[in-house]
Amino acid sequence: MTDELSSDQIEIIQEFVQESRDMIEQLEPTIIELGQNTDNETINAVFRLFHSMKGSAGFLEFNHITSVAHAAESLLDMVRSGKMTLLPEHVTLLCECCDFTKEALDWVDENFNDEGVEEQGKVMADQFHQAMEAPATPAEEAETDAKQTVSPEGETPQELDPAQIEVTDDLTLEITPDMVERFVQEADELLETTEQGLLAWEKEPESQDHVATIFRSMHSFKGNSGFFGYMNLEKLSHQIENVLDIIKSGGSFATDNPFETMLLAVDALKDGLSSLVENGKDLIEEIDAHIEALKTLPAPRLGEVLIEKGVVEKETIEQALNQQKKPLGDLLVDMGKASEEQISQALSSQNQVKKATPKPKKKPKAAAIKRQDIRVDLEKLDNLINLIGELVIAENMLIHNPDLDGMELESFNKAAQQMGKLVRELQEMAMIIRMIPVSGLFRRMIRLVHDLSVKSGKKVDLKLTGEGTEVDKTVIETITDPLVHILRNSMDHGLEPPEERIAAGKSETGTVHLSACHEEGEVWITLEDDGRGLNKEKILAKAIQNGLIEGDGSDLTDKEIYNMIFQPGFSTAEKITDISGRGVGMDVVKQNLEKIKGKVDVDSVPGQGTIIKLRIPLTLAIIDGMLVRVGDSRCIVPILSIKEAFRPQPEAVTITPDAEELVRVRESFFPVVRLHELLDTPPDHSDLIDSILIVLEYQGRSVCLMVDEILGQQQTVIKGLSEYIGNVRGCSGCTILGNGDVSLILDVGNLVDLK
Repeated sequence: MTDELSSDQIEIIQEFVQESRDMIEQLEPTIIELGQNTDNETINAVFRLFHSMKGSAGFLEFNHITSVAHAAESLLDMVRSGKMTLLPEHVTLLCECCDFTKEALDWVDENFNDEGVEEQGKVMADQFHQAMEAPATPAEEAETDAKQTVSPEGETPQELDPAQIEVTDDLTLEITPDMVERFVQEADELLETTEQGLLAWEKEPESQDHVATIFRSMHSFKGNSGFFGYMNLEKLSHQIENVLDIIKSGGSFATDNPFETMLLAVDALKDGLSSLVENGKDLIEEIDAHIEALKTLPAPRLGEVLIEKGVVEKETIEQALNQQKKPLGDLLVDMGKASEEQISQALSSQNQVKKATPKPKKKPKAAAIKRQDIRVDLEKLDNLINLIGELVIAENMLIHNPDLDGMELESFNKAAQQMGKLVRELQEMAMIIRMIPVSGLFRRMIRLVHDLSVKSGKKVDLKLTGEGTEVDKTVIETITDPLVHILRNSMDHGLEPPEERIAAGKSETGTVHLSACHEEGEVWITLEDDGRGLNKEKILAKAIQNGLIEGDGSDLTDKEIYNMIFQPGFSTAEKITDISGRGVGMDVVKQNLEKIKGKVDVDSVPGQGTIIKLRIPLTLAIIDGMLVRVGDSRCIVPILSIKEAFRPQPEAVTITPDAEELVRVRESFFPVVRLHELLDTPPDHSDLIDSILIVLEYQGRSVCLMVDEILGQQQTVIKGLSEYIGNVRGCSGCTILGNGDVSLILDVGNLVDLK
């Protein structure tokens, strides 16, 4: 299929796919909100989504996507016109429509057609038609019936149960300044494409390729404008689209130079965009004059001329067009509805130029919209990060060059400090470029909670906070699956059914709180529920049964027991449901987090709820590290994990009966990890009091790392260990030192777990 398409056509299809995916992701939570709030603003927002998608898909001849979007649009139109009441099953149907569209877009992205979803499209469209064939009573009547109607026996009929999800955040479409900024930038690009297309079309009037490109740009501009509620921009662009549609379908212009009028209209749209940037309103001067001038451009069609002259009736033209197998004029003569002379006169007048409508005054072109961003391929950003990493290594090799030892180079040191400052700023800027807010990920969870609540029959109050917290894009992709698995388990195992919650003295509606924040150089994503909590005894019994622990587990802490749920195949579910219970999923959480050096922390109170915290490093490429030495080996310790360093006094050292070394630091005792034993290398000193101890902390637990010397701080580029070497206990990667040697980077979490 791709061999038959030009590169421009492929690019247009790819743009359609991306735009449609963005619209679905943005408005899917709003569809769910319809189950609770059917105000016109919310309905219109969803209606515009499907209307815009239908138009774009129709233009590209993706007929199956078009038919489904049209069916969804029709249902919403009946709701907003008061012809039917929106029921929970309709909300579910609209969500399924989004799922179908996502699947169809995936197919289009790979095959550049939607033929592979024909059957699913027919089924989905039929479901919408069935829902519309038996519409419910209007909303006002339904509410009155539910609240006031009483049966002969004196019992009030049971009200319909609304969609079983309440989202505390306001999920109606909120137009943020950031969204407006992106709209203006994209709109400016579309107008630039339209302008260039009109200029090219003027040079090649017979070419239809230019018409298709211009129509596509103007259709997208109109849809985006309507989506944001900018009615002046939508109104004028819609009229340009109408002109292009007539020409595209075989019509002709009534004037020899229609391009000047259309270019003036494009300039007016640019004025509207400039006005939007300056004062927040899409003001267009003389908009009515522009619209009237555009209406005069298409030449009247033969049928219109014959109707205007009173030769035939409109019904006759429609009848002829329905059975047309030859030119309309010949067909009307054969039908005896018009003479050849009348047809000839009509064709003659059809080619005459209409009386010119006063055109709007030509104004100086509006200043170009200032571009605030550009689209960059993620692979290019990855390459940039890698190059900066190599730059950091080169900087270390230069500054810490052994040839410079003992030399006093004041000017060199000043230059080296300045270079180090610039490299750090460059590294921070490169990382910021890759950062995106977690709001997109969080809002996807709204749909998941809705679906799970319907399946499980549980009522859920989902709260989202910290949506503006920014995380590396790669991290977002890696933690999506873990977050889904955690949420599914929270819904299935954590939250109780309404009757069980009431019996426990709780509200029948459970609460799930999803939050994100920056803490201690990490991103913390926390999921907290107020359900029944984890059953420690049940988990322990299952772990013993599966042979995961030895003995009765009495020596394990609560946290260690709770972490058993992340073991492969571990499940305490008494029955398997379509939500969870097979023992797969939670182990994926741990595996995915380990890929990005993240950790998961579990805390639970029986009867009160569970807190699961994902702790993710801010950067995956470069960290600040402390270079330490033991014997002839050098290692990097992440600075964020270091609390302090000291030489212990003899009275601070304690040896336990089982020969474990403990060091007292003020009022606490910490175990000692001898780095030389881990690396199997002879140290300078084997006695603790002759060595340096570095206190490392991880998730509230601390150890003392025994080293011979602290060599200094430096930026460290993390390099993965070779697959040939595999996982090295206590190490998270390696780096290249200034003298070219390879040094291991210590994994503090792993070191803490050793004790």
